[in-house]
Amino acid sequence: MVRTLRGAGPMLRNRPWERIGISGANLPRVCTFVLVLALAVTITGWALDFTARRTPSERVRPVTVGNSAPRTQAADIAPIAFLFGALPGADGSNIKLVGVIAQGKRGQGIALLAVDGRPPLALRAGAEIAAGVTLAEVRADRVVVSRSGAVQEIRMPSKSTPDGIVKAR
Repeated sequence: MVRTLRGAGPMLRNRPWERIGISGANLPRVCTFVLVLALAVTITGWALDFTARRTPSERVRPVTVGNSAPRTQAADIAPIAFLFGALPGADGSNIKLVGVIAQGKRGQGIALLAVDGRPPLALRAGAEIAAGVTLAEVRADRVVVSRSGAVQEIRMPSKSTPDGIVKAR
């Protein structure tokens, strides 16, 4: 379709591929060639990325079996449990250490524990305090309690000065 304007003669058609010398019959072949070339470049780039050997940003450090440092920080799950309907004090969450009888340095012994405001109970290391709560270790000044794998330390409360005794200056 050729348009003519008065005095201007036939205008060039608005087809950019004809400006670079590609005829209309060869246009699909040229487009296919360009797309296949782009696909080959993309697949080659992916292959180089996936097969490249990368070094980790930080060296992997082995953790020794006897290392108790990561287990000393217990997670406080009481607020989350309360959101899901757990009642406070129903699962041994309020444990107070009253006294200990420690046997050596291996964590064996007997602890006197008051659970949820009830009278104190004497429990051996390894005994179950409440559902999912066990007495893991007994030390001279503290006990270690395991709550479904999470470890918590409960220290012996400091003794206050009895009434009537005044510190001399």
